[in-house]
Order: sequence, then C-alpha cells, then structure tokens
Amino acid sequence: MPPRRNLVAAAPILRKGGVHQKSKTAERAKARAALKREAVAWRPPR
Repeated sequence: MPPRRNLVAAAPILRKGGVHQKSKTAERAKARAALKREAVAWRPPR
C-alpha cells in the first residue's frame, strides 16, 4: 500500500502559484499614464 499523502497540499488549485505579474488592464493604464506624462512634457509652456 502506498504511503498516505496530504491531499490538501496536492490539490490542483494550489498549483496555480508562480510569478506575480501585472494584469493587462494595469499595463494598459501604465502605458496611458506614461503617454500623458510625455505629452505634457512635450507641450510648450503657455
């Protein structure tokens, strides 16, 4: 008989871990903010 294993530790849902990444929405928001900063910096003063 094989040794008993911890079924909670072997649960498939727990294998979803890994590197934390920004969501695509956050990446798009960051790109929009950077573009806005560049546009303000590029615009000549009034």
